[in-house]
Amino acid sequence: MERKDIKQLCDESVEENLEHLSNIASYLYMNPEIAFQEHKACKVLCRELREQGFTVKEKAGGLDTAFHAVYKKGEGLRIGVIAEYDALADIGHACGHQLIATSAMGAALAVKKVLDESDLCGSIEVFGTPAEEEGGGKIIMLDNHVFDGVDVLYFMHPTSAITRIGGECASFTDFIIEYHGKSAHAESHPENGINALDAAVLFYQGIGLLRQQLNDDIHICCILPKTNQDIGRISDYTKVEVEISTMQVADIAKTREKIYQMAEGMAMATGCKVHYKEIPGYLGRTPNAILGDLLKAELTYLKEPLMEGMPADKGGEDLGNVSRVIPACNLFMTLLPERKISGHTEEFRELANGEAGRRCLKISAIAMARAIVEILLEPSIAAKAKAELQQRIADEVAYA
Repeated sequence: MERKDIKQLCDESVEENLEHLSNIASYLYMNPEIAFQEHKACKVLCRELREQGFTVKEKAGGLDTAFHAVYKKGEGLRIGVIAEYDALADIGHACGHQLIATSAMGAALAVKKVLDESDLCGSIEVFGTPAEEEGGGKIIMLDNHVFDGVDVLYFMHPTSAITRIGGECASFTDFIIEYHGKSAHAESHPENGINALDAAVLFYQGIGLLRQQLNDDIHICCILPKTNQDIGRISDYTKVEVEISTMQVADIAKTREKIYQMAEGMAMATGCKVHYKEIPGYLGRTPNAILGDLLKAELTYLKEPLMEGMPADKGGEDLGNVSRVIPACNLFMTLLPERKISGHTEEFRELANGEAGRRCLKISAIAMARAIVEILLEPSIAAKAKAELQQRIADEVAYA
C-alpha cells in the first residue's frame, strides 16, 4: 500500500466517526465535571475505546478519573495522544476540553484503522488526563510512571485566530508564607503583641520593590488570604500566597531564594516567626520542531492556514512537565480564524460546542493521525525528536 493510500485511511476513519465523536463531545459539554471529578467523561471515553478494540486501564497513576488505552500491533514505536476532559467550576467547558478528548480519540481510531489495514506495526495509546485546569493530572501521572516508554506525544487544544504549533509557555510555581506572632489587645496592651499582619504587609511591600531587581520576564502576584479579622486584637497569624511565572524555568530557583530572604527579613524586623514552603506548579512547555514541522505539513495538505514558527505564549499547562521528558507537540487548532477571543469565556464555550468545534475536531484529528502514521512509516523521526528534546534541555541547563 502506498504512503498516500495509507494516510487516506486516516481521513476516511475520521469522516466515518465524526458524527459519533461530535455526539460524545456534546455529551461532555452537557455534563461538565471539574478537576478529579470527571467520572462521566472518563466512563464514556473508556467504554468507547474498549468497544473499538483498545485495552483500557482505568485509574491510571492512581487517579480515579485517569485512564490509559492501548491498541498494539506487533513491535514498534509507542505513540500517544492526550485527552483532557475537565471543565471550569462556574462556566463549564469554556476551554473546549471536550474537543481535546474527542480529537485524541478520533486520531487514535484513525491510526488503529491504519494498523489494521496495512503492514505497519506499533502501538497507538490514548492517555486520559484529568485536572488540567487545577491539580496537574498529567504531572501526577508522569510521577507515577504512566508515560514510561512512550516515544512521542501529540495533543490538541482549541484556540482562536490562526492555527499554530505551540512553542514555549510560562512556568508557574506558588509559595506559602506564614507569619506567626503573638496576640494582644490592640487598644489596652498592644506592647504585648507581635503583629503577624505587620510582617505580611512589609513582605508585600518588599515584593513590590523587589520587582525592579528581577528579570522583566518574571511576574509575581501576592494575596493575603488569611489574617485576624478582629480589629481590636493584634494579629498572631497571617498567611501570604505568592505566585511567580516566567518563561525561563531556571529563573524559578533564583527568584525563590529572594522570596525566602524577603520572608525571613520581615520576620526579623517584626519579631515574628516565619514558615514557608513551595508548591510546585506547571513547568513551561518544551516545544519540538521535528514533531511540529511534521504536523504543519499535514495541516498544509489539509489547507489549514498556519502561523509561522512555533509562537510562545504566557499561559501554562501541565503538558509542560511531560514535554520535558517525552517529545511532545501541542497543536492549537482554531475555532475562529478571523479574530482572537479569550478562552474561559461564554463566547469561547459556545463556539467550541457549535459547528466551529466540529471542524476543529475533524481537522485536528485527521492531521494528528496523519503525522503519527508518518512517524510509524519513518521511525527515525522519533529518534530525531528525542535528540531535539535532549538538546533543548541541555541548552536550558547551560542558561541556568
